[in-house]
Amino acid sequence: MKTIIFRSLLLILFIPFGSFAQIKLEKKSFIDNKIEILVPADFKSMSAEALEKKYPNRNHTPDVVLTDENGEVNIVMSLINQPLQDSLVGAYKDFQISSLKKLHPDAKWLDEGVKPINGKSVGYFKFTCSVVDDTAFNYYFFTDMDSKVMILSFNCTEKLLSKWKETAETIVSSLKIK
Repeated sequence: MKTIIFRSLLLILFIPFGSFAQIKLEKKSFIDNKIEILVPADFKSMSAEALEKKYPNRNHTPDVVLTDENGEVNIVMSLINQPLQDSLVGAYKDFQISSLKKLHPDAKWLDEGVKPINGKSVGYFKFTCSVVDDTAFNYYFFTDMDSKVMILSFNCTEKLLSKWKETAETIVSSLKIK
């Protein structure tokens, strides 16, 4: 009887830890080695056909799209040929939010702000919105790089948010512009 109780306690104690396993991150550089950021070690570049399907506007294909094996979690990076100075990051954030509210009136806005990360002002906002057959969590963050807009985003399906929420914050906090 004691053995059964002991085994049951072990299962109760260790099963929760297995379901919240740490996501392994590694430091990588992108866009001519000007961006350094932690990304999940098992993420790969999105395939050309998946990119074409997810980003059909050929005038605005992201520079980098990293994804998990199911395409449910993504990190996207784009250097936009639009001027931006560090002092205007807050105004740019407000402009982006205003534009996205028109594009996604059903969006649920979760957080927004500007925070210093590794010596740069980084604007950010988080929201959920409906996608084809699901709800997606979006975490946009941006700063200036070479006096242009460097915009990044982390997104995942809402059902995966509890697993990825802390990791998303770690990814954002690791951003370094060289």
